[in-house]
Amino acid sequence: MRGRSRGVRRALVAAVATAAIPVLAACNTSPGAAATIGDGRISVSTLQNQVDQSLAYPQISAALAPGSQFAQSLGGSRDGFVRMTLSRLITDRLIGAVAAAHHVTVTSKQVADQTAQFVQQAGSLESLQQQAAESVGVTPKQLPALIRLTVLQQRLSDALIANLPATPAQLEAEYRKDIDQFDQLDVAQIAVSNKALANRLLSKARQDPSTFGALAHKYSQDSQTADNGGEVGLVGRSQVVSLLGAAKAKVGSIQLIHTQGEYIVLHIIRREVTPLSEASSQLKSAMYAGQATALLQKAISDEARRIGVHVSPRYGRWDPTTQAVIAVKSAISLPN
Repeated sequence: MRGRSRGVRRALVAAVATAAIPVLAACNTSPGAAATIGDGRISVSTLQNQVDQSLAYPQISAALAPGSQFAQSLGGSRDGFVRMTLSRLITDRLIGAVAAAHHVTVTSKQVADQTAQFVQQAGSLESLQQQAAESVGVTPKQLPALIRLTVLQQRLSDALIANLPATPAQLEAEYRKDIDQFDQLDVAQIAVSNKALANRLLSKARQDPSTFGALAHKYSQDSQTADNGGEVGLVGRSQVVSLLGAAKAKVGSIQLIHTQGEYIVLHIIRREVTPLSEASSQLKSAMYAGQATALLQKAISDEARRIGVHVSPRYGRWDPTTQAVIAVKSAISLPN
């Protein structure tokens, strides 16, 4: 129950470093521009502001300490971090151009929903912010824009595979395979190490379920959920059924579980089911994940060729095989 998915870290990294996209690269940037993407430009001051904000954030500075994995991935230099930041800004513009060409937009609610999902997976907003800082060098202030980019990529991928075929049987099989995404229970817990105390809490909670939150806050040893009245959030129903059995895994039920050396008083608050008819788009995304990536790559590649991407040699050059700004052998040193 207390394990947290690491998928959020992978999703944030993927939003920064999408797959290779061949684009035009040259030196004809406009004066004061770090890069130009079609008719748009990323100014040197915009890039510098992004870099300064990031390096002023303590967790990013710590992640970039000499010898750290993050620092090594950037070549161990500040210049490497500047190039990574410029790469992210260019990618943002490219994805935006492709989305506009395909009439794909993102709403504030979609971004909020994705943020809530990432927070739940990470365990807390603070944990999410820490992951973003340590894995991609993004500050809390910059994080909303990165999450928006993630959602935009997802919706663009969905649009690109919308016309691919899928039979009812294929959709049904995909639905059953990932049923825990579509059949979930909202649960809360009180975790203690003493069986006698667990039984007393179980009795009190069953007598008056409205006291569950206060009991969790007072007694639960799970620091991640205690301050939130024991709220765990949505988990796959099959996970709860595997612990309790189907007969006990019912909405409103309060049960005691003994697992991994602790006792958990579990409250099943509600059940949330997404029917197959409402999950078709998500199911097709799962079915065609590989094709969606290839289609997205091609769409971005085509758009990039059409509008052109040019990086100032001051920062290096745009590499068409890695979709990143890389140093050149004779590169001019970047300012401190």
